[in-house]
Amino acid sequence: MLALINELKSQSTGCGRWSGFTAAVIVLLCPMLWAAESDTVRIAGSAWVGDAPTRLADQLGLFNVDRSFNEPDIEVVNHDSGLEAVRSLVSGHSQFALGATTPVAAQLLDQVGDEHEEWPGFVVLASVALSNRSHRLILRNRKNIRVPQDWDAVRIGIMFGTSSHFGWSHFATFHGLNEDNYTLVDIPINHMAEALIAGDVDGVVVWSPWERELREKIGTELLEFPLRMLYTVNWLLLADRQFAYEHPDVVKRVLRGYLAVMQIIDAEPQRARQVHADFSGVPLEEFIEISEGMIWRLTLNWSALVNLGTQMEWLARMPEFQGRVPSPSEYLYGQPLRSLAPEMVNLPDYMMLEALVDRERR
Repeated sequence: MLALINELKSQSTGCGRWSGFTAAVIVLLCPMLWAAESDTVRIAGSAWVGDAPTRLADQLGLFNVDRSFNEPDIEVVNHDSGLEAVRSLVSGHSQFALGATTPVAAQLLDQVGDEHEEWPGFVVLASVALSNRSHRLILRNRKNIRVPQDWDAVRIGIMFGTSSHFGWSHFATFHGLNEDNYTLVDIPINHMAEALIAGDVDGVVVWSPWERELREKIGTELLEFPLRMLYTVNWLLLADRQFAYEHPDVVKRVLRGYLAVMQIIDAEPQRARQVHADFSGVPLEEFIEISEGMIWRLTLNWSALVNLGTQMEWLARMPEFQGRVPSPSEYLYGQPLRSLAPEMVNLPDYMMLEALVDRERR
């Protein structure tokens, strides 16, 4: 509304006073403007560095660039983890969310097991980021631990159902560990540092930038085992299924915001990283370090398909998820992104929701 008022002010008389017609227009429009502003669409994001494009696009107002006065305002609500963001979407508190493939797969499988759900309540619109260097295992430094094979009944803090959970599974398998070597403890990501300080666990699996908090509170008495190259994380943009079908213009406005911010990141990487660093409250040099290897790109491709499928197969082996393992293609909704940037969608229609959507609309 402020932008419209400023525009009307600029079109007023040269003496800087609004004309009676202008004032009347504002009076008539204000009820509609307030109604539109109260009808807010929310994107649930998180603090992970992979979600930096969401924060930058929000700060630059890119999700609302093409908004008319009768369309809903789009706002970003930040959470501590992608798991919490996805839960916000599932619970109806947001219409869009971003999360790694592990919490996305877990929520999809959980809904598949619900006999009241014919189809899960959200779809995957795109992959926003890709990284294989963001996760790491951090332990309190002890003289008798130098390699994972040295472990003897260590307690590892994991936020169950997140990308760190799946990353740990790969790490343990790669190093030939079994449950005699460790015990997993479910801890929220924002409580990892205090659990390590209190001695509740010997180590934790975290992602950028949470290891920064560990180092600030504990210092250099830490031993790090990077998970790089063992696990690649896709950061997925999700939308409420019904909302996506009924509000295609809003979906496209969100996607245009991401496409625009990706262009800024490519054209002005230093500026983009400075904004990200300022928002995160860390020095630019440190932000550049924690974002090493991060690829920000809005796509829907084979990486997202395979990564999501791998997560589902892993989760399906757990007792709480026993049952049918659906194809990830049942949830990939590529039509909106394809209509805006066809070169960014590299999957054929039969590998996505396109055919299913056509049948539902008939």
